[in-house]
Amino acid sequence: MSAALQLVPYALIATLSPLGVAATLTVMRTSRLHALGFGIGVVVGQLLACAVLVGLGSVTIPNRTKEHPTFQAVLAVGLGVALLVLAAVVHRRPQVVKPASSGRSQAALDRLQRVHVFTAAGFGLLLGIGGPKRLVLTALASASITASGSTGSDEAALVAWYGLLATVLVWLPILAYFVLGDLVVAWLDGALAWLARQRRPVTVYALILIGLALVVNGALLL
Repeated sequence: MSAALQLVPYALIATLSPLGVAATLTVMRTSRLHALGFGIGVVVGQLLACAVLVGLGSVTIPNRTKEHPTFQAVLAVGLGVALLVLAAVVHRRPQVVKPASSGRSQAALDRLQRVHVFTAAGFGLLLGIGGPKRLVLTALASASITASGSTGSDEAALVAWYGLLATVLVWLPILAYFVLGDLVVAWLDGALAWLARQRRPVTVYALILIGLALVVNGALLL
């Protein structure tokens, strides 16, 4: 399996973030300029984090130009099993309908509605770099890139591929907003409302599908 396909599960987990979608919706309601700055910030932050971690990984992995399929398999299977276990845990929890964002996240979204375009871009940059979840996934994806044996332009292409895919639910709605206008805002509103009602089954099915994909990918690498 190609190195690009091996990055897809990591990117899918990273991009499935209700906070990211809610923040995107917030800036789209503010102005197109805010949405553009925010989107650029998110993509740049994700690319920067991935590039830095790949650079650090290239120093620690021996035989940099040689592929390490066993290491890639361990990463994939380990994360896949963890996701399947998490799916079982989430399935046992009672369904609770709640907003896509609350508490400190909601306060940050409220502030995002009133900030300058450069501040929106800075917020996007921080979101792209990510909190613990996104940083862990970026580290795993970066380790997979490093272990693939890719160097030079091939490595840069993999970093760009992961960065764009891991932020697709930010930049794609923003691009669509520039073309279709408020229709995209209405669609995102409906999607977030539906997600709030169906959070548990959506989370469980997504974890199972991505977890199984990672386990199968790891098995094929062995």
